[in-house]
Amino acid sequence: MKIALASDDGINLSGHVGRCEMFLIYDINDKQITNLEKRVNNFTMHKAGNHNHDGNHHEHHAKHNHGHHGIINGLKDCKYLICNCAGPGLISDLYEHDIETILTDEMTIESAVNKFIEGSLKGKPEYACHEHHHQN
Repeated sequence: MKIALASDDGINLSGHVGRCEMFLIYDINDKQITNLEKRVNNFTMHKAGNHNHDGNHHEHHAKHNHGHHGIINGLKDCKYLICNCAGPGLISDLYEHDIETILTDEMTIESAVNKFIEGSLKGKPEYACHEHHHQN
């Protein structure tokens, strides 16, 4: 099974999936990490430069009705996306493509992966972003 973790530095989880620098993709088999891949984030709208921050909130949602196809395609071989924050539209679109989003307050990739493997990673659904004014 593959899991993706959003990060800006390869060490800490990212606070905003769309703007993260990379996704660390872990292959996990029998509670062991069997492979690690780094995917540079060039497939989300924010990173690809296709996002208009000057538009109003309604326009923002209209542009996101594309179904987040870039990130879905970029993570299509993953079963989970682990991050600190993601919008409800992204969470829903990923879920429709069999990718479950786990929002967590874990700060480091290592801690989140270890807790995921142990089965003790606690999801925090209240961490879903409802606005696109993030501090990270």
